[in-house]
Amino acid sequence: MLDGYKENRDYPAKQATSMLSPHLALGEISPARIWDATRGLSKRVPAADIVHFRKEIAWREFSYHLLFHFPRLASDNWNDRFDGFEWRNDDDDFEAWRRGLTGYPIVDAGMRQLWRHGWMHNRVRMIVASFLIKDLMVDWRRGEAWFRDTLVDADPANNAASWQWVAGSGADASPFFRIFNPVLQGETFDPDGCYVRAHVPELRQLGAKYIHRPFEAPKSMLDEAGVTLGQTYPKPIVDHASARNRALAAYNATRGAA
Repeated sequence: MLDGYKENRDYPAKQATSMLSPHLALGEISPARIWDATRGLSKRVPAADIVHFRKEIAWREFSYHLLFHFPRLASDNWNDRFDGFEWRNDDDDFEAWRRGLTGYPIVDAGMRQLWRHGWMHNRVRMIVASFLIKDLMVDWRRGEAWFRDTLVDADPANNAASWQWVAGSGADASPFFRIFNPVLQGETFDPDGCYVRAHVPELRQLGAKYIHRPFEAPKSMLDEAGVTLGQTYPKPIVDHASARNRALAAYNATRGAA
């Protein structure tokens, strides 16, 4: 299970994660039991893989530490300087994100996987969260609530702490200027497009070169793949470069006002 974990865990098309999160969330297995089980793997699994896996378990426990000391973790910014952040909160953008119709294939694949299976790969969770918060500037609490409502592994501590981490408002948060490019993230972690094809069937015939950027594909290639942008698959609802600059300006304004 853990052999190759450190190297492969970020690739959503690979079966490289433990899939224990629903069982942890429902109390069917304890973090201590999992930690103890890794002790017997040292002769079969590289130490780096075990250490990296244990770090993920530790992050979950840190989230519970935060929730214990900050019970309003799902509703209030842990860092209150973000209370004045000006969200756009466009309902149409939020609905497109929820339905997996943003025009960015890796985002849409993740949101459709969530709706159909009640689960989403961790790397893709970070991508879709960054897109909602920083590209669309929708309040992280709306994303947190949607995940809490749809994930089979929904966890009150881990879910809230992770959303605040992406937003930059949490403890040990991701730097505010870390804004995932959904195209580059897709090309890096789903280079052949296998994950996108599994969850966005309308792009299944599109080649790997354009699977994460269909809006740049030549019309002849789109026609061959049976894709008509704006009809069979949406055009991007936002320009990432422009959205990134808008988000950075909003974050800088918040920091300046603090």
